[in-house]
Amino acid sequence: MLRTSRSDDGVYTSKLGTAFNHILPVKRKYKEKLVPATRWLTSLYFCLVVVNVLIKNGLDLLVRNCRIVDVTGVYEADIGVVDGRIAAIGRNLEARAEKIIDAGGRYVFPGAIDGHVHFKLKYFEDVYTADDFYTGTVAAACGGVTTIIDFVTPETRDYVEDYRRRKAEADGEVVVDYGLHMSVTDFDENIARMLTQLFEKEGLASVKMFTAYSRRGLMLDDGKSYRLMKLCREKNVLVMVHAENEHLINTLVDEFVSQGKTEPIYHSWSRPDFVEAEAVERVAFLAGLTGAEILIVHVSSAMGLNAILEARQKGVKIHGETCPHYLMFTEDVYKRSDGAKFIMSPPLKKEHDREGLWRGLLTDGFSVVGSDHACFNLSQKLGHKSFTTVPGGVAGTEVINMILFSEGVVKRGMPLSRFVSLTAHNPAKLYGIYPRKGVIKVGADADFYILDPSKKTRLTRENLHSNIDHSIYEDVEVSCRIVATFSRGEQIVDNGEFIGKRGRGKYLHMKRGDAG
Repeated sequence: MLRTSRSDDGVYTSKLGTAFNHILPVKRKYKEKLVPATRWLTSLYFCLVVVNVLIKNGLDLLVRNCRIVDVTGVYEADIGVVDGRIAAIGRNLEARAEKIIDAGGRYVFPGAIDGHVHFKLKYFEDVYTADDFYTGTVAAACGGVTTIIDFVTPETRDYVEDYRRRKAEADGEVVVDYGLHMSVTDFDENIARMLTQLFEKEGLASVKMFTAYSRRGLMLDDGKSYRLMKLCREKNVLVMVHAENEHLINTLVDEFVSQGKTEPIYHSWSRPDFVEAEAVERVAFLAGLTGAEILIVHVSSAMGLNAILEARQKGVKIHGETCPHYLMFTEDVYKRSDGAKFIMSPPLKKEHDREGLWRGLLTDGFSVVGSDHACFNLSQKLGHKSFTTVPGGVAGTEVINMILFSEGVVKRGMPLSRFVSLTAHNPAKLYGIYPRKGVIKVGADADFYILDPSKKTRLTRENLHSNIDHSIYEDVEVSCRIVATFSRGEQIVDNGEFIGKRGRGKYLHMKRGDAG
């Protein structure tokens, strides 16, 4: 357990030199505007103001003995929080605080950003994912995720109303802060107008398009994809792409089904690596023509990753995301009697793909990791006569950090700075919430989690928090334990259990700068 206490009244006596280096104007009562010509004087004034605030009012939270991890490395310091934001970072901070927590020299990471979740998703007419916005974000929080970004799938031709409807579903339920992507399933002048309204007034900074799923009404053809990318280039909006070749998939599926080959393994064999790679090459070509910045989500194959790298070498602004299930399992699990529970799209691939994805994570091949969290109970996954009717998706938001730390940092030597880049820093920049999120930095939201690398955890259905009756990670052992999670300075997870309040999460207006 973490040691906590309330501080006694006292006087702020921390060294002012250190304070000036680490304290920014996160304050309750002072709202001053920076004047460029006198910025250094104003900054000095702000430092004095904050010191005065700390002396008079103290901190809301002080976390001592942290090993803070950021994109530059690891350093030891304390973290002071006022009004949900980081107000001070430094060694041996001395100030009154409403609550003091001793991190005990454990790692303190920026709260992870899972930019790819599907909570309360309508999959078929009467089939929904098992996690709603409450249970899904509780699972996320217990895994050190302090920001999630879900999707709006249009149900009408009114994208603005669909967006507001989805937001209303999340408000009052989420326990961490959240944003939304907009799935674009058609494109014309009216949709362009509505998207522009969402970009400019509602805080939308990313859209998603599909090169597959025409039978579900999701696929965008090449002409409309081109027009969407042009608009997004003009508005500096990220285009996320589900990249699989629709026509190749349909051809292979029809061949297998006509031969009576309907077991789960044929789900993988009907969507081989070249199905992904061809679609990546095609959308990358369009991105190069338009100048749009694109993110290929849930990359599952080494060939797909190579297509991203080749496009990047040609100057295309292209990023890749992969997911924990592709890093842990191969298509062999589809041969099990319960293989259907592993069905997702794109499917799991071969061992050389799994290792290729890890190489992409250890280098600069991938920009982010996401969970593609879309889970179902066994009654929804098992018992189907054909792989074509199994709802696709698995749970993952709670295990992202644990899997990546254990399998990446511990087993494969991934630098901690790279870990932070993949889970927090890069997604914050890509999705337009940096520097409010994704960093442990004065002025940022106080979103962070404490990870103990000396404790091993065996993942089971009982100690995970998704609203499902199984886990594909059952009995997987990870070389860490997440002992506490903080969202805007409030501790919401203690020793692996959620202690926050339903609906405390806030909607984020996202606006992208240069994602780099």
